[in-house]
Amino acid sequence: MITLLQRIANRAIRPLGLQIYQSGLDMSAVLKEVAKRPGKIGTVIDLGAASGGWSDEAMRYFPEAKFIGVDPLAEREPKLKELKARKPNFDYELCVAGDVAHAMVELAVGDDLDGSTVGGSHGKVRKVPSRSVDAIVELKNAKGPFILKFDTHGFEVPILRGAAKTLENTKYIVMEMYTYRLTPDTLLFHEMCALLDTLGFRCFNVVDLLQRDADKAMWQMDFFFARKDDPYFQSSVYK
Repeated sequence: MITLLQRIANRAIRPLGLQIYQSGLDMSAVLKEVAKRPGKIGTVIDLGAASGGWSDEAMRYFPEAKFIGVDPLAEREPKLKELKARKPNFDYELCVAGDVAHAMVELAVGDDLDGSTVGGSHGKVRKVPSRSVDAIVELKNAKGPFILKFDTHGFEVPILRGAAKTLENTKYIVMEMYTYRLTPDTLLFHEMCALLDTLGFRCFNVVDLLQRDADKAMWQMDFFFARKDDPYFQSSVYK
């Protein structure tokens, strides 16, 4: 519930294009809470790692975990190398995560790099290596329990297919989801929730909602999932 004080503050800062939200609705806040849960995380796999910013932030909350960034863009490698040099628990693999152990795929690379995706219709197409999550886990000798973070622009289903073994020991999934199809094969957020339910995961939080510029319609958000038997789901009451 929005408080009177919050309404007053929002009116005051509205001309600046800013708005105050209830605390705890951002990525860092939820990662901090997840890190307090019982049981240690062995490895965090950052799918769509870009320059490693998400991993760098998440390491604050999981300092003992191994982090593996996965990104296909050679342009990202200098920053990933820099992070690996600064953080001994970070490693990376320059490839697309896909559904087979080793392959080559076509990647549509956007001008800003951030919108690049397999199967996309915008950007220059280049061929890049693709490896399954299971193959990457074996290559890096990574140990669970795992957290899988997805920022993969509609290519989530092939990645999940290639992570069958890893998912058996995955505790949490953090996935960017969409209300519009970025590619013909993109699952919308409700469709992805249904698929992850069949894989044994339920949503317990959502953060970082983004509206598109054209009409302020909801464009994407990040969902947090846990296994269905996680203590998060033991109680169905509000308090």
